[in-house]
Amino acid sequence: MKRISVFALSLVLLFSAAAWSETKPAEKKSLLTAEILTGLGFRTIGPAIMSGRISDVVIHPKNRSVWYVAVGSGNVWKTENAGTTWTPIFDAQASYSIGCLTLDPNNPDVVWVGTGENVSGRHVGFGDGVYKSLNGGKTWTNMGLAKTEHIARILVDPRNSNTVYAAAEGPLWSSGGERGLYKSMDGGKTWTISLEISKDTGVTSAEFDPENPDIIYAAAYQRRRSVAAFMGGGPESAISKTEDAGKNWRKLTVGLPAGDKGKIGLAVSPLNPNVVYATVEAGPEEKGFYRSADKGESWEKRSSFISGGTGPHYYQEIFADPNTFDRIYQMAPPLMVTDDGGKTFRQVNEKNKHGDNHAMAFIKGEPDYILNGSDGGVYETHDLAKTWRFFDNLPVTQIYKLALDNALPFYNVHGGTQDNGSQLGPSRNLNAHGIGNSDWIITYGADGYACAIDPEDPNIIYVEWQNGGLLRYDKKSQETVGISPSPAPDDPPLRFNWDSPVLISPHSHTRLYYASQFLWKSDDRGNSWTKISPDLTRNIFRLEQPIMGKTWSADALWDHGAMSMYSTITTIDESRLQEGLVYIGTDDGLVQVTEDGGKSWRKIDKIAGVPDYFFVNKIKASKHEKDTVFAAVDNHKTGDYKPYLLRSTDRGKTWANIAGDLPQRTIVWAVTQDNVKKDLIFAGTEFGIYATLDGGSHWLKLGGGVPTISFRDIEVQERESDLVGASFGRSFFILDDYSPLRQISEESLQKDAVVFPVKKALQYIPLKPIDSSGKGCLGDGFYTAPNPPFGAVFTYYLKDSLKSQAEGRREEEKNLEKAGKPVTFPGWDKLRKEEAEDKPEIVLTISDESGQVVNRVTGPGSKGIHRVAWDLRYPPVDPVELEATEREEWQGTPEGPLVVPGAFTVSLAKKVEGVLTPLGGPQTFSVESLGLATLAEKDRQALLAFQKKAGELQRAMMGAGAAAREAAESLRYMKKALMQTPKADPKLLERAKDLEKRLQDAIRVLWFDRTVMFRNEAASPGLMQRVGDRRSTTCPITETAKRDYEIAASAFEKLLEEMRVLIDQDVKKLGDDLEAAGAPWTPGRRLPVWKRK
Repeated sequence: MKRISVFALSLVLLFSAAAWSETKPAEKKSLLTAEILTGLGFRTIGPAIMSGRISDVVIHPKNRSVWYVAVGSGNVWKTENAGTTWTPIFDAQASYSIGCLTLDPNNPDVVWVGTGENVSGRHVGFGDGVYKSLNGGKTWTNMGLAKTEHIARILVDPRNSNTVYAAAEGPLWSSGGERGLYKSMDGGKTWTISLEISKDTGVTSAEFDPENPDIIYAAAYQRRRSVAAFMGGGPESAISKTEDAGKNWRKLTVGLPAGDKGKIGLAVSPLNPNVVYATVEAGPEEKGFYRSADKGESWEKRSSFISGGTGPHYYQEIFADPNTFDRIYQMAPPLMVTDDGGKTFRQVNEKNKHGDNHAMAFIKGEPDYILNGSDGGVYETHDLAKTWRFFDNLPVTQIYKLALDNALPFYNVHGGTQDNGSQLGPSRNLNAHGIGNSDWIITYGADGYACAIDPEDPNIIYVEWQNGGLLRYDKKSQETVGISPSPAPDDPPLRFNWDSPVLISPHSHTRLYYASQFLWKSDDRGNSWTKISPDLTRNIFRLEQPIMGKTWSADALWDHGAMSMYSTITTIDESRLQEGLVYIGTDDGLVQVTEDGGKSWRKIDKIAGVPDYFFVNKIKASKHEKDTVFAAVDNHKTGDYKPYLLRSTDRGKTWANIAGDLPQRTIVWAVTQDNVKKDLIFAGTEFGIYATLDGGSHWLKLGGGVPTISFRDIEVQERESDLVGASFGRSFFILDDYSPLRQISEESLQKDAVVFPVKKALQYIPLKPIDSSGKGCLGDGFYTAPNPPFGAVFTYYLKDSLKSQAEGRREEEKNLEKAGKPVTFPGWDKLRKEEAEDKPEIVLTISDESGQVVNRVTGPGSKGIHRVAWDLRYPPVDPVELEATEREEWQGTPEGPLVVPGAFTVSLAKKVEGVLTPLGGPQTFSVESLGLATLAEKDRQALLAFQKKAGELQRAMMGAGAAAREAAESLRYMKKALMQTPKADPKLLERAKDLEKRLQDAIRVLWFDRTVMFRNEAASPGLMQRVGDRRSTTCPITETAKRDYEIAASAFEKLLEEMRVLIDQDVKKLGDDLEAAGAPWTPGRRLPVWKRK
């Protein structure tokens, strides 16, 4: 009975569900998707001037020109020409943080990537496991181990490519995950734990015995970072060894430190497999460089040297030179080397090179060659470090914070970077070749962090370096002045965050706010400071906080150099709508508010739905409502990667999480609001930039032109409606003119087509300082970033793709197949129509104020959002080419004269079978001249009138020249045909030769005297030379040019009539006579004469 009852109930539920689904209306699919918005693409502006942190470098063993570079925080790059050019090959994968690279020794086109950088820095990203490519990085497959988060090393057995080991450090911010040394015996499809230590300890280094890959050495690493502190070691750190390919492991202890240990780097001599090296972080007496001469069974301490700087966690990797026995390189702030197996170390020459080294690669048999990766990018030496070559074409800078100015005509972008100082460069420039490294300046060195630029004077820039070093930089003189506040004699020491916030008040451009545990205010650009708050933090002593589940001794392996101050202010903002309404956020879970410029403060220490002791990454007062404030809150330093993006509408008394449908594994670093539409909000997150059009209910990723990358800061340039992003590993990105996002809605996307408002277009002649619009003669390695397209940029939307008749038919046939219906033959008439059809096109028509059409441009016809640029010119007068001719730089591109600045309109239409059907618009926009020319023509209408007049003459002369060349070609065919026609009168050949001579005479008058010119003798200019190119200038037309026009016009007027008789009558008559003689048909002649007999 029970089975019957269950069956009957199932039937009832089944039929009920079916009946309900029939009556329930189908949910309408939203047209507003991230895919739709990819047409609003970002562009990178670099820089590559100081590049960024490299975690691994690998040289292809069979082709030394092929290198793979793992960027610690910027994906994977490949060069096939030894660094002349680079290609990012990992951009579409789910992780950007890279720990290691390995090439399969049996097939170097098989590339393994371990994601999650193998350093334990305060700003490190995390990964999602192991990736594998079978084709040199063209395609990738995630092979698992996603919970490792940080992979330090991958080993592939040289005897069997299916046997792979992965050294997993495991999560940095929490316990658990996947830690230890993992082994796969099926090429990465499945993994088993080979060496497991504990939930707090993973493996940071692993090396094969070069003669017997069943022998593996592995270094276990116990570490944990929190917001407050970093414990860089513990009792579980150790070196272990297996002699049976990971089935059994034993710790190596003889001669090694017995106490707590931190990060251990391992290397095995490629020249003597009995010799193993280890750099061991430990207590003051035991730390150092150790060497074993018996495969790790016993060890000798050779010296006390270990990596230093910001802490051993950041370095502690060693590389054994394959060309010189006992020469070991140790990665450290200065690159160190030992030539005696670790007894003594010396600093490698790094003059003119960035320090903070992380990776090395060698070429067997070339002892003087080294490829190096550091915080400053990729370097190589061919003379054993006497000199270094820097590759300044890798734009992989890690940017923490950014600031924008209001400079004209183009604003500048400033950012504080990881170990590459603070950098300032243009959002765009006047150069045809784009933005180069030479356009950037370093405003200060060290690690750059928060920054601000005076909104009224772009020469005044506030620059910060780590732990509260604040400076005022004068762009004009390039002087810096230290302006950090200092405590009074009886005040407590100031605790500055590693990345302390600085803010220019929106109510006074000379007023600054700066923060330690106190909020400081200056009304004189930092010359003097007033403390306007008590301690606004919880004032927690960090070394008393539990880590890995317990408190630790003062003698434990705290990595003090790698720790930030704790209980500090991390973000500040002041409402632009109410002076003195200031918000701050801290790293220990507080938001504080003052409504009276600091006289009194209100503390918020609990926010519903947000864990206690949250970290406030960014706080932003609303640009529209004075009671509203946003906060990007972060809890990832406890292992919680969920997005917390908060909004309060009552000045912080209550909060709502507006993270909406942001992905769960998404840290929110920054938030900013559009200055026009209050519900348009942007979020910079761990894996890209998102926008919401409805105040936070739904979020869309702005992914056009952007790799998988973290954005640690974002800002809006309000004058330009640009969104600027500071990526943490791929430099700066700009979404030019995001204003269409203010117009986009579900309703607008239901329309067949939309033309969005057009931004003012700036008119100028692009500069060519390197005599080129490309890389000129500077080589393929010359780095440039693109400017926005020159001219007026039109943004439009198509609900559906334009389809040809054939495409429409094929789509119908696919739908019939999906529905299980028969597909029938379309018929010959339909197929003929398809073959004869012109491809449908989108046409944008530009008109002036009087309604006269100025130009037309075509655009993509696929559904979605597109952008097309018009170059602010009339059409060229050159003869039409069906296929674009590849031209040399000096030949130029056909173009018409520039329009006179003023008001214009643009309309959208589709062209189907020659018929233009309006779709959208018109939109009115303006063209404005930058007026850069020193001797500019004041009467632009007069200039244009002459340019048009000269252009019309050029059009006629170029057309006449082309017709003459075609006629000459036709005559060559006719002469050959006459030789094949017995009936032809021999005098026809004489006529052909005479006509040919007359044509050459006409061409010589039009262009130049070829006979004289090719012998490098002076010759009179041709008519085309007299007219020349007057289309690309805003300067007055010279009197010489006007005279030359008159000379050319007079001469051509007579020549044209002569050519008309020559080509239209005489050449045609010769063709008719060939037809009468029965000559074979030749190009350029009329249709043959034939009558049926």
